[in-house]
Amino acid sequence: MKTILFNPIKKYQENKLLIIGIIATLLGSCLAYVFNARFDGIIDIHFVESINFWQPLLDNLINISLLSILLFFLGIYINKKTRFIDILNSSLISRIPLCFVPIFNTGTTIEKINTTLLNTLTTDKIPDLSSIPVSFFIILTIFSLVSILILIWSIALLHNGYKVATNAKEIKHIVLFFMCVIVAEIISKILITNLPY
Repeated sequence: MKTILFNPIKKYQENKLLIIGIIATLLGSCLAYVFNARFDGIIDIHFVESINFWQPLLDNLINISLLSILLFFLGIYINKKTRFIDILNSSLISRIPLCFVPIFNTGTTIEKINTTLLNTLTTDKIPDLSSIPVSFFIILTIFSLVSILILIWSIALLHNGYKVATNAKEIKHIVLFFMCVIVAEIISKILITNLPY
């Protein structure tokens, strides 16, 4: 069970992982559209007031493609036998936990809370937090904690898949992996936020 949850690339064949990854990406994009979520970065999800049906899918395609390409080049540096399909599968599978985060915005709950807090905190006057319902803070705290756990799970899936695909064992390989993810996050954020739509 632990292998399935944290290192499925070690257990399942590449074709099965690819199919699961593609289905999960499509499902996650549909959920993001229904619940007004944007995957505007490798590890970012934000809720918006309105959304076009194709935006979450394009977000996912950019994130997966960018992450796969950068990690593949890193993989080739570590191990010349690294296969792109294994890196792609790791990128796809690692995003499965993130696919379920948009559900938290049922009834645009999180988006409304974020807007209320931002409006309160960005006024010229001293913010009056007492005017904000306590339930807002409780919901936001629960959402934040669950999101952090999901993010850790996602990165664990990506890292474990990367280790299997590249046979990475040294500390420097781990450091390079996290540096690569950070670079991918920065580039994807710039690309997605500057797209003309």
